[in-house]
Parts: sequence; C-alpha cells; structure tokens
Amino acid sequence: MSVVHGQPSAPMTEDPDDYRPNSSWRLAFDPEARVDMTVIYESIGVGDRIPRHVHDVDEVILVEGGSARIFVDGVETEAETGTTVFIPARTIHGTVNAGEVPVEVRAMFATTTLRMDLVERNPMPGTEGQPPMTSVYYVREDRFEAVGPSPFASTD
Repeated sequence: MSVVHGQPSAPMTEDPDDYRPNSSWRLAFDPEARVDMTVIYESIGVGDRIPRHVHDVDEVILVEGGSARIFVDGVETEAETGTTVFIPARTIHGTVNAGEVPVEVRAMFATTTLRMDLVERNPMPGTEGQPPMTSVYYVREDRFEAVGPSPFASTD
C-alpha cells in the first residue's frame, strides 16, 4: 500500500502552451509503482481555463469546489461542486472557471504517462504565434516534453 500525503501546489507557469499564473496544480502517483495511475489536483483561477485538448486514455474529473463550464465532445455542461465527468479517450474537452472563486478539480487517469494533444492554447507571454503542441507528461519522472505540433490544433 502506498499513501501520498498532501504536497504543495505549483503555479502553472512552465508550459508555454498552458500558461495560467492564477491557477495551480500538483500530481500524485504511487511512489512504489504498484499502481499505474495519476491524480491531478488543480485549482483553476478566476477567469482561467484548461484549454481544449485530447488524451489517449480515459479521464474522470471530480469538481470539488466552484463553478465551471466543461466542454466534452462539442457539448457544454455547467458543473458545480459534486459533479463527476467521465471523458472517453480521444475526446476533445476543456474547462472554464465560470465563477467568482477558484474551481477545485481532481482528474484521474489510469496511467503515469499522460499525452496531451492541444486544440487551443493559453500561450505563455512571447509565444502567442506558436501552434498548439502535443506534450507528454512523464509523471514519475516529474518532466514533460513537447513532441511536435498537435494533430488536433484548431485552425480558428
């Protein structure tokens, strides 16, 4: 059995495609590597959004505080505290903070290697003209790598 106690969250300022200095997150995984899962604890700042994107694995999102609009496969849903959203692999989705307080979400994945193909960006200052990228997060190694332009990039 592995137990991971609360760790500090970090501002979301390192990914040039998902720059959200008013939001924060932390990742949890089994340090003994007996369970291949990732839990993301995220606080989405007022006015912030998780840009629309795609994963190659299923995702479950638990809304634990605040008010959000969640987009899944072209459908927008209002989500309040207590909402659970099941997102199939290869489905475009994203989340917008629709309220006056941070939105607290937990996202769960049955993997510790997370591929994220962006449809749109929250560009880091100075990168506004760049196309949305595909990144792979190696959760156990605490690193991410941009692997190339996203095949789902919006042409808007």
